[in-house]
Amino acid sequence: MIARRRFLTAAALSPALGSLPAFSPARAADDHARPFEAPYAPVLSQPSREIRTVVGLRPYRRSGFRLEREKFGRRDVIHNYGHGGCGVTLSWGCAQLAVELADGIDRKRTAVLGAGVMGLTTALLLLRRGYEVSVYGGALPPHTTSNIAGAYWHPTTLFAGREAVTEEFLMQFVRAARIAQRKFQHLANDPAYGVYYMRYLNLREAPPLKERTPYIEGDDLYTGLATEENPERYFGYGYVERHHALMIDPDIYLRALMQAVENAGGRIMQKNFETADEVFDLKERLIFNCTGLGAKALFGDDAMAPARGQLTMLLPQPEVDYGYVTGTPEGYLYMFPRKSSVLLGGTVEHGNWSLEPDQGERIRMLAGHAQMAQRIAAAQRA
Repeated sequence: MIARRRFLTAAALSPALGSLPAFSPARAADDHARPFEAPYAPVLSQPSREIRTVVGLRPYRRSGFRLEREKFGRRDVIHNYGHGGCGVTLSWGCAQLAVELADGIDRKRTAVLGAGVMGLTTALLLLRRGYEVSVYGGALPPHTTSNIAGAYWHPTTLFAGREAVTEEFLMQFVRAARIAQRKFQHLANDPAYGVYYMRYLNLREAPPLKERTPYIEGDDLYTGLATEENPERYFGYGYVERHHALMIDPDIYLRALMQAVENAGGRIMQKNFETADEVFDLKERLIFNCTGLGAKALFGDDAMAPARGQLTMLLPQPEVDYGYVTGTPEGYLYMFPRKSSVLLGGTVEHGNWSLEPDQGERIRMLAGHAQMAQRIAAAQRA
């Protein structure tokens, strides 16, 4: 009965189509980001508009991603995994750093393990350097963890805190982030890649108690970054940090990456590896390990653990050209628009390996985002 009441609440709170305020629609994946003063269309967070609810397991390491070269007899393995919630965000940067680790190795035939965003990006950069590349993935797009990513460009769920990482790691991270962000800038508003700018709002009921700390990777990567205390403009929230953000639609983007790899001469094959010995049976002696959580079993990395996330996809709304994140007493909520759907999320569960959607969490998201839609609709009418 409690679940049913929440379900009905979600349906009732979200504005009906006929009650939306008048405005000029902007197609999120086609037009450049609009000014922050422009209207905000409420999301129709209703059970009747749900496409599906899915679970993804972020490959998380408390000490951050692993990016290093390891020798196994006559084989060289370059590890590039453990990016938490930053796989898409850091893909071009970490792939670039991984490929640089192969400098000085006199081998041009290479295997890439993993066909998610990190594996495909690494493969593409290797092909552009003249390598012969075979990609082996236990799953191929659209069935990879990368396809489930929120994929708003922002490093998140990456490491446990400054005390958990080394200065060397932070230097790698900053360089990777800056390389990756610049690359995505060049892909923005190209419909073939599904990369576009949107307005992004980090909403809080009240200003933080401490002064804002600059981003490790650099505030300059967040175009128009500003903070405001303006409840009248931002749906009654007393504090917002906002910027124009890069958004990546994983389904479109990964299709484009696969095509780019294949057009450059790369081979992509579906193949599972249970042990490192099976990996070492490959003819290639230069191996890039982009297996994410799979590295735990393949290479004995006990630092690897899942950071479980659950997402609910709603029918698309072309007029929704912004994203947000906010905290509630029940947990976080975030919303990102895509060409194919409106994405609702807000969960991080460390150590939970289950891929079964949690129905209580699904209802929390639908109801929570419906309440947000009600706030937005009321603000637009005021």
